[in-house]
Amino acid sequence: MKRILIVGLGLIGGSFAKALRKHKIGEEIFAFDENIDTIEAAKNAKIIDGFSIIDQNFDLIVIATPLSSYEKIITQISDSKPQNTVVIDLGSLKEFVIKKIPKNLEQNFAACHPIAGSDKCGFEHSFAELFVDKKFIICNKNNATKIAENIINKIGGTVEFIDPKLHDEIYGLVSHLPQFLSFLTKEFSPKNNTQNAFRLDNSSPEIWKDIFKINEKNLEKFYFEFFEHLEKCEKDLENKDFIKIIDEISAQIIFNRNAPSKENFPLDSAFLFRLIIVSSYLKIAKIKNFLNYAGSGFRDFTSIISMIESNKDSLVAAFAKNQKEILKLIKTIQ
Repeated sequence: MKRILIVGLGLIGGSFAKALRKHKIGEEIFAFDENIDTIEAAKNAKIIDGFSIIDQNFDLIVIATPLSSYEKIITQISDSKPQNTVVIDLGSLKEFVIKKIPKNLEQNFAACHPIAGSDKCGFEHSFAELFVDKKFIICNKNNATKIAENIINKIGGTVEFIDPKLHDEIYGLVSHLPQFLSFLTKEFSPKNNTQNAFRLDNSSPEIWKDIFKINEKNLEKFYFEFFEHLEKCEKDLENKDFIKIIDEISAQIIFNRNAPSKENFPLDSAFLFRLIIVSSYLKIAKIKNFLNYAGSGFRDFTSIISMIESNKDSLVAAFAKNQKEILKLIKTIQ
């Protein structure tokens, strides 16, 4: 790889560029990004050699932009009639992307998804080690995917091949729905929260709106199942069956046994409401099947469950005290 172009220098694209530079993959690395300040920052840091438009003069083009811009970018690449250019995309949905690949790019395109990220965005938060020991999904197989696999291994990622339709279902459940529920309940989260359990609340809605829209069918399917569990919990609250609620939550500690929460939360209505939200989410049947694909967002979102181990007696009293307020909060998202 002599000449490489990174399209989009945000957290993912910036980290990929830094990883390529660190591991000396490519003689020259260029970038295309609408933010000129980002281009200058990357150039000054000697991560890229300069700005470039999309053309056929690259051995590798990496797409790391919001999904809404994919069609335009892929069309530009296709129109430049690249002969041997390898194209890697790093988007979080794959069936959508594969359907947009034109025939002249089919053998040159590797549809990838790094299971790595942060609630922080932008080049300033990118780092070369973002992909180390992280799963890197590839959803097609051709000449380009062999090259992509080699690059991913060099920057520390672990490759796994998955059918694109299954990929979107898996991440609709273990990634997109936790993020959607975090946005939905953010208003009732602790103020100035820095705890991992509430990390997804701070993600950028702009980045996620395309994902929610494109993966709407999977998101809706799992949300309806989540809501059925939430309604059952609501009835238990109305009947003051707090022991049943706590026992059901306790049964879900298995999801976080290897990553117990070390955080302390006040046992108020906001915390108990979020606990019920996470509990209702974890009752979705397919989570057990998809658990091996979950990333740090899933672990952080569900980490609140581990609080139950040391607070059972206190939780009964807390649910009794805050019952009416929790029921009000549930009504706000119905």
